[in-house]
Formats: sequence, C-alpha cells, structure tokens
Amino acid sequence: MPKYAHYTFKDGGIALWRVDESADELYSLLHTQCYDLALSAMRNETRRAEWLAIRVLLADVLGDDKIIAYKESGAPYLTDKSYHISISHTRGYAVIAYHKHKTIGVDVEYISERVMRIAHRFTRQEEYEYINQVAENNRLMYYILNWSAKETLYKYVDDVQNVDFKKSFYLSPYEIQPSHGEIVGQLCLHSMRQVRLFYYIFSDIVCTCCID
Repeated sequence: MPKYAHYTFKDGGIALWRVDESADELYSLLHTQCYDLALSAMRNETRRAEWLAIRVLLADVLGDDKIIAYKESGAPYLTDKSYHISISHTRGYAVIAYHKHKTIGVDVEYISERVMRIAHRFTRQEEYEYINQVAENNRLMYYILNWSAKETLYKYVDDVQNVDFKKSFYLSPYEIQPSHGEIVGQLCLHSMRQVRLFYYIFSDIVCTCCID
C-alpha cells in the first residue's frame, strides 16, 4: 500500500492518497470480491481507478474491507454503520473522512484558475468583499478554498433539494495559513447554524473537511 497523508482526531480522521496505480493494481490490493458486479459496469479506466482507490484507502485506514453503499441522495455510507464517512476524488487523488459518531463531509480540489469561471455561482457579495481586500495574486486561493469548503458543506448537510451554494452557505472572513487552518461557516437553511471547517493546502490541491 503506498504512503498517504493521514490526519487523525478523536474518533476519526482524514486520509489523502495520490493514486498512481492502475485499476488492476488497485484491485489486487482489495481483499474482497463484493465489488466485482459494480466494477463490471465501469468501462472508463480512470473512473475505475478512482472508485477502487477510495475502497483500498478506506480498508487500509480502518483495517478492514468495509462495504460502501449509497443513499438516494448519492451520499456514501458504510453498510455496517461502524463509521460515518465522506469521500472525494479528483485527478490522481482520493480522499476519505471518517468519524465514529459524527456526520462528516470532505472535498478535494485542484488548484486551478478554472474555478474563476464558476466563482459567481458560489460566491456571496460579502465573500467578494473580503476576498477583494487581499492582494490580487492571493485571491485565487480564497476562491479555491471557498469552493472546496462549500462542496464539503453540500456533502455534510446532504440536503440536495434545498441547497444553493450562494444562499445556503456563508464563509466568514479568514486569513489563509501556509499549510492548514480553519474557516468558520454559516449554514443558512431552515435556520442559521455555525460550523467549523478545516483545510489543508498542498502543492497542487486543497482539501477541506467539516465535522458535526
């Protein structure tokens, strides 16, 4: 099993893996054939590798081959209910977050200027105001982190019908730290509720997480 970044906290953790293996190599690392039927329906090699990487990583972190199923909303869960989980993947990376007792959400995103094309879809006016106060060459990272944070909150609340990334989530002003830090967010759904998010910055990606 390749090395990966693993951050632990009480009753849970986050594991991030750069995946360079092929789908066949990843399959050889599993110790169960319960996914064979689902895999047989996947033709895209990249998709198969991402899908397998999540399951190999989960088994390595938790020490057992856990079975992942999905709710109608698309949110993943473990069939044995031993942990709450959240998963994410992007080109060449897989990440899982898990907690024994609490709801959790996680997201991973590439650091890319492409986020600017969709910034208007998730950025509130108040967020534009504090982002515009920082140096122009630093603004991209705020948009990347805010996009990832709102993706994380979307998974965390698991309320597909009522979520609007601009109206439902607000991220308070913060100062980006070099490698990791916290963001205070507001859930603006049926009522107002404050949540904390954690972020990790790497050379080419960011990862964000929210725990109940």
